[in-house]
Amino acid sequence: MPVRGGTQAAPVDETGASMRAAIKDHQPVCPYCKGASRHRFSSADVNQKSSQDLFHYFICSSCSLTFIERIPEDLGRYYINEQYDIPSDRSKFLPRVQSQLWKVDLLKTLVAPGTLFEVGPATGEFAFAARQSGFSPKLAEMDENCGRFLREELELSVVRTSDPAGCLAQELKYDAICIWQAIEHIPEFWNLLNVAVDHIAKGGVLVISTPNPNSVQARMLGRYWPHLDAPRHLYLIPQDWFRSYARERGLPVVLDTTRDVGSIGLNYYGWYIAVRNSTSKVLPDRCIRGAAKLITGLLRYREESEGKGCSYTIALRRT
Repeated sequence: MPVRGGTQAAPVDETGASMRAAIKDHQPVCPYCKGASRHRFSSADVNQKSSQDLFHYFICSSCSLTFIERIPEDLGRYYINEQYDIPSDRSKFLPRVQSQLWKVDLLKTLVAPGTLFEVGPATGEFAFAARQSGFSPKLAEMDENCGRFLREELELSVVRTSDPAGCLAQELKYDAICIWQAIEHIPEFWNLLNVAVDHIAKGGVLVISTPNPNSVQARMLGRYWPHLDAPRHLYLIPQDWFRSYARERGLPVVLDTTRDVGSIGLNYYGWYIAVRNSTSKVLPDRCIRGAAKLITGLLRYREESEGKGCSYTIALRRT
């Protein structure tokens, strides 16, 4: 049986008889809709190797949400190797802003520049670029060092918090709320969504990007998929989940794609990390990059088909 922190005393081999027996009769209800679930896979921390703990993920038979069986009470310890590569000053930061301009361009096709709230900005490249394009950003960031850089070096308005929903609930409405590759980290993320929807101005948008559990890469790699990132990613949220949520809240979906610039880039990055993990970092980085480029090229047609990329971006409008 699973124990505290998502670990299990049984052998790690999820194909073994002991593993199958342990999970057969243990099917936790979906934390979102309370529907029945079935075991999807079990994985250790293959990306950062912060521990040898094994984490079980289940998929809901009703809403198709994939969720970690139990959120570790000490989740912060699994971020011990998290590195944000904080620039020493603004001059070293500016070249990195170029990589985020596609997000600003995408956002401007959905809403005119105005007030912006971003959850989990990390080192702030998007927020900085958005401000240069006329948006007025406010940020909610959990990491202390990132928060300091955002505030002192970039002079952005930032609240250091692990409760972005609570931060949003105290504010006025925004023309845009953006959550780039962060919502999968947030316990009971639907509570944040509900607050966010209530704090979007009329005509404004909620923009979210997150890993795609129905991607070619996810299906091929299973528990070794880098974008699973156990246990830091608590959920894998399919596009259909968001479409259903949008219908329930009466929000038109104005963007829904796995073919945006960021998602296509993450296809390569996923293969890069997968090769690195599988070779235990013994290969030179140039060889890892070469192998990842080759795999990406071979699978480009499939992965760049709509709905098959390893990430997606979806936007909901408040009418």
